[in-house]
Amino acid sequence: MTEPTNDEIQSQSPPPEPEHETATTTVPTAPVSTAPAVEPLAPGASVEAVAPVAAPGLRGRARWPIAIGLVVIVVALTAAITLALTGASPTATVLGYVPADSVMYGEVRLDLPGDQRREVGEFLSHFPGFADQAALDTKLDEVLDRLISDGTDGEQTFTRDIKPWFDGEVAFAMGPLPKGGEGTGPKDARALMLISLKDEALARAWFTEAMSANGVSGTPETYGGVEMTVFRPTPDAGLGAAFAIVDGKVAIAGDLASVKAAIDTGGSGGLADEDDFKAAMGAAEGDHIGFAYVDLREIFDSFRELGGEVGGVEAATIPDQLLAIVPDWASFRLRVEGDALVMDAATPHVDAAPGPDANHANGVPAWAPPSTVALFAGNDAGATLTETIDGYRQDPTLKDAFAQIDQAAGVLGGVEAAIGWIGDTGAVIARTGDTVEGGLIVIPTDAAKGQQLLTTLRSFVTLGGAQAGISVTDEDYKGTTITVVNLGDVGALLGMAGANGLVPVPGGGAGMPGGDINIAWAATDDVVVVGSGPDFVKHVLDAGAGTSLADDDRFKSLVARVGSEHTGLSFIDIAGVRELVEASMADASAADKAEYEESVKPFLTPFDAFVAASETGNDLEEQHAVVTVK
Repeated sequence: MTEPTNDEIQSQSPPPEPEHETATTTVPTAPVSTAPAVEPLAPGASVEAVAPVAAPGLRGRARWPIAIGLVVIVVALTAAITLALTGASPTATVLGYVPADSVMYGEVRLDLPGDQRREVGEFLSHFPGFADQAALDTKLDEVLDRLISDGTDGEQTFTRDIKPWFDGEVAFAMGPLPKGGEGTGPKDARALMLISLKDEALARAWFTEAMSANGVSGTPETYGGVEMTVFRPTPDAGLGAAFAIVDGKVAIAGDLASVKAAIDTGGSGGLADEDDFKAAMGAAEGDHIGFAYVDLREIFDSFRELGGEVGGVEAATIPDQLLAIVPDWASFRLRVEGDALVMDAATPHVDAAPGPDANHANGVPAWAPPSTVALFAGNDAGATLTETIDGYRQDPTLKDAFAQIDQAAGVLGGVEAAIGWIGDTGAVIARTGDTVEGGLIVIPTDAAKGQQLLTTLRSFVTLGGAQAGISVTDEDYKGTTITVVNLGDVGALLGMAGANGLVPVPGGGAGMPGGDINIAWAATDDVVVVGSGPDFVKHVLDAGAGTSLADDDRFKSLVARVGSEHTGLSFIDIAGVRELVEASMADASAADKAEYEESVKPFLTPFDAFVAASETGNDLEEQHAVVTVK
């Protein structure tokens, strides 16, 4: 099945306007059995048929937030790990009930729509215990039964208590956010959880029993023809939480206002009809098991209007320059392929945002050693940094900060001389035996300026470092001069730092590991490299003149999956990192080694590599990431 087109969605007639009547009924207080086996309610029976009551010693109204949380945890635990359900359409049923003014939405598709069931089975077959794809459901049911049973002290199992009514979709929504004003606070936050159902009677019985077992007492109310169970901290409180089952297929829980807003959608509108959300959903192709959407513009605007401080950041101090480059929204998608987890993200293009305006293959891999285990590179780094600085210079509150930056950069000839020559740039970590080396690789846009900057730095270090025991030497390597700065013994440096109060060093550095710290660099017409020592610099020069990471077939095939032309590129050799970690375990105890070999390594060995790339376009900025298995 395919998702409906925008035109088909817009052509659907809206649901009839519901009548917003409210009827309140007193809930009986007779005790209800909490035995594990729950007799299902007859179809159409109301929640009053199995009335929840307060547990002895605590009033239900005081415990309902805790109880609702426990119910959510049980369902969320199931949602996070089950992959055994099938049979839903590519478009989530729960989406139709999400209010239009939501600022955040996320869904987990455990029903595995489209090709996802086949792909998940093939992906899991790389791991111990899942080679037989025909037994996938049985194995996952066994795992879920054990986890749910352990989490509920044996009172619940997945196959008996949850699977019979759960239809595989779990979603959350937040918003709208408070807009400030007197008395506005966390109590005004709006949130929803939505769960798809395949058996209303069984689901209603399960939720009712779960709330009753945790001492929750609610009041039945009717809104828009839908029966809700409302929980208020006090009988006369206007605020509160609510739970309802809508149209026999979706359970919704959240604050009262959000539950009512979800009912108002009629299951066929709301957020799904918003233009930004439709653009976000359409940014990536193919079926998925996870999707999230964030209305960034609304969140930033609300944050500023709300005022105050959040996470140590004053809302009023957010520069206008930052707000000008914030995209309207962001979306994230997770899908499974037979040999990989695939993650995609997208935001609308913002002309004012700094960064490359076109895609091209990053030049750093062509100089990275073939033993590289991690690479993080960006295109046109100097131009991007210059645009960023120019943008923030216009903020009056940053005037003093930039005065200091300009003063420091003046020693090197100014900001332009310091960074204007920088092109594609990447941080590289490479394997050398059982240890690592690394540094910064820059493809210069103006080689002469890059060489001049390093010459200036060498002079400063030579003149100012002698008294601190820092030495500078040069060596020739195949016609290229490599400058090596010896900072001295690491223990002595740490002791000096501790004595000056720069960093806390126990015992003033006594007993710390010894060995000199070297920084080396070299500059040619094609590359500038600054690294952890002369060996790394030599390996980079050799890679550029011979075989590099870019020439590796495995690396090339990985990059092709995320975009051979891009604005930025990341790579981690997961298998190589694992081997380095295993080599570092040489001194571990025999018991620890045996535990790792038996319980950990078999589940790490299938993972091969991580690769990600970003792309720019006229309408969208996209990011693609892949974690492969073998």
